[in-house]
Amino acid sequence: MKMFFVVLAIIILIAAFFYFQKRTSSNKNSVSIESPTKTSPKANQFDSNPDLPVPFGYKCQWFAVKTVDAQAVLNTMQLKNVQVSNWRTGIEGADEGYYFVSPPINGWILVINSIMPDLSGVESPSPLTVIDDLSSKFREAYYFGTHRVVEYHAWAKSINGELVRAYGYLGESGETIINQGEVSKEELENNLIFTDLEADEPNLPNEEDVLLIAKKWTVDPLMESGNYQKGTGFIGTLE
Repeated sequence: MKMFFVVLAIIILIAAFFYFQKRTSSNKNSVSIESPTKTSPKANQFDSNPDLPVPFGYKCQWFAVKTVDAQAVLNTMQLKNVQVSNWRTGIEGADEGYYFVSPPINGWILVINSIMPDLSGVESPSPLTVIDDLSSKFREAYYFGTHRVVEYHAWAKSINGELVRAYGYLGESGETIINQGEVSKEELENNLIFTDLEADEPNLPNEEDVLLIAKKWTVDPLMESGNYQKGTGFIGTLE
């Protein structure tokens, strides 16, 4: 009988050992899925020496506002922790979650932030709300976003505080997430008319389409042509 209890105790100890080992391993392998938009960008040093516009657009999101007053855009968006920044370090900051408010470029101010909330979720502030607010003050405001990994491609246009056109597609789920308002002349002229994935012969958007409509509606994000001047803008956060 004594031997039975000894064997039973050994079995219990072995079982306890493997149980706690499994729990420890599970904790080490857990991964946070918290959205990067919910975390503050790391502190950066921004260069205030004026420079020429830097190409951007791929795996990126941005607003375009019809004005040359960067300070007014900055104030309207109520950005905090504001610093002066040139294009090079401003774009670098935008890739990490800062909002880069560009200097004037061909009559426009661009606001770039690669990981701000997009049209595919419920995070705030929605790009559509932002451009409505901006266009209430500056008459015209636009949103563009593209990310090849999840095949997210979107654009939107607001005039005088009212959304007049919005299109968005998310290839990861194979769905058109928004298709609102009358198709614009620029979309029609450049064959930017798309189907759903379920169509017999699907015609789906890609990142080049986003860059093209941005160029037609506002400013070429690739900066391939134009009489550009050196300048500085602002960098900031919403919190």
